[in-house]
Formats: sequence, C-alpha cells, structure tokens
Amino acid sequence: MKKGVVYIAFGDRYVKEVLFSAATLKAVSDVHVTLFTDSEISSSNIDSIIKIDPVHKRPKVDHLPRTPYDLTLYLDSDTKIERDVADMFSLLDRFDLAAAHDHCRKSSRWSSVIPEYDAIPYCFPEYNSGVMLFRKSAKLDHFFRLWQDNFYRYRETTNGQDQASFRIALWESELQVHTLPFEYNVRNLYFRKKMAARSKMPADEGLLKPRILHWHGLNRNKLFDSFNSKYRAMPY
Repeated sequence: MKKGVVYIAFGDRYVKEVLFSAATLKAVSDVHVTLFTDSEISSSNIDSIIKIDPVHKRPKVDHLPRTPYDLTLYLDSDTKIERDVADMFSLLDRFDLAAAHDHCRKSSRWSSVIPEYDAIPYCFPEYNSGVMLFRKSAKLDHFFRLWQDNFYRYRETTNGQDQASFRIALWESELQVHTLPFEYNVRNLYFRKKMAARSKMPADEGLLKPRILHWHGLNRNKLFDSFNSKYRAMPY
C-alpha cells in the first residue's frame, strides 16, 4: 500500500491507548491504520493487524522495518490527534524521514556510558521516535539496521531505552531528515518539568538553554527594553 499509519503495542494498557489514539486519528484523517500487536483486536478504527511476539519493551525497533506501507507515519500509543495529518505524507516527496526534536537534546546520562552518543555534538539533538514519518528505501533499511545494532549493543546500558540508539543511527545514516515543528509532537507538562529539573544538575547545566538570541535592541539598555514588549525576550 502507498501510505498509512502504524502503531506498535502490546499489553492491555498500551493497546487501550492505541484504540483511543486511532479513534482520534480516524475522526480527522482518512488514512489506513495498521496495528502490530500480540492481542486479538477488533476495532473499526484499525484496518489491519500484524501479530508480533515482543521480546522487550521497545518492539518498534524490531518491527518498524516491516511496515506494509511505502510511506509510513508511526505513532506511539500515547498520542491524540487533534487535526488532519494527511498533508504530513507530502514531506516524504523530499525527505527520507521526519521527526521532532526531543527535549532531552544530549543527555549526560548516555554521554557518560555510550562513546558514539557522546561524540555527536549537542547541536544535533535527540529526535523523538514517538511520532515519525519515513519512506521505504535502501537508505532507510540501512538506518534501521544501525538503530537495531546500537539498540541491542547498549540495551542493558540504557535499560531498554531506544532514544540514544536512535540519535546515533540518524547521525551515522545518510538519510535526509526533516525536523517537524513542535506542534506535531507536543509533550506533556510533566516531561518538560522533568527536563527542566535535570538542567539544574552540573552535567546538564546547558540543557535547553538558549545558544543564540535574535531580536533588535540586544545592544541597548536592558532595563529600558524590559518595559518594551516589542523587545522582550520569549520565556524559556
């Protein structure tokens, strides 16, 4: 099939999340939906089921290469779709993969134990793998192999997390990557507060801190400009 949405979930809690997410998707977008799962599911919002036998908590690393679509939008189970997403697929006319930046950017937690991750500069941040567009190709196959290789190499080190290996694979691949605007992957307040708390740790002091400011009046008296909304900085 040309294009569609993929979910991958197992266990009652996560399958219920998928059914909710798929219902919100179908309410706003006319798109084919495939669910990879180990459960027996019957839902008008799921068009096809592919059975899996999960061996760890991040089965998308293993099963995303099996997508039945040429153009795929992958969604984590804990998502809610607010507006039509059909236009997202047009990005794949020009790019191989699209995802949004993750708030984690570059984690000292992984930098201290994964050399390949640490070698990548902060300005190439983690991408969040929970909302991801991709187009089938030989380059994409190579990317998935890189992701799997690094995931399994550091599976024990990361306690089965997939973000560090995802960042390494993107950096080492030859994919043309598009960065989705944040409104395509809005993270919850708890996660943002968690990241802000981590930034107070010495190793993460620079996490999410501005690198370059850009507005007129930076060379002027800051006390004066603080009263002028035209020059007031956005809150961080």
